[in-house]
Amino acid sequence: MTELDRAVDALRGLAYGSRLHIVALLREGEKTPSVLAASIGAHQSAVAHHLRNLVDAGLLRRRRQGRHLFYSLRDEQTARLVDEVMRYAREH
Repeated sequence: MTELDRAVDALRGLAYGSRLHIVALLREGEKTPSVLAASIGAHQSAVAHHLRNLVDAGLLRRRRQGRHLFYSLRDEQTARLVDEVMRYAREH
């Protein structure tokens, strides 16, 4: 996969309002799918679909603790990407 392909995957992952909202919430720290669903006002199955897409895009990581799954941003570069996208939206 080329650098351009990875960039396209990341931007495609953020291209939906619910996904961007999820990623912005995860900027505050890891959360479970049920917490994310309640925060964005979506059904848990829809949130699970968005989380799969965000993991596949390389933006999130998943951690299992017992029966619970926790999601967080993959790394600090992902946090900076979200910050820059939000800054761009504010300024334009």
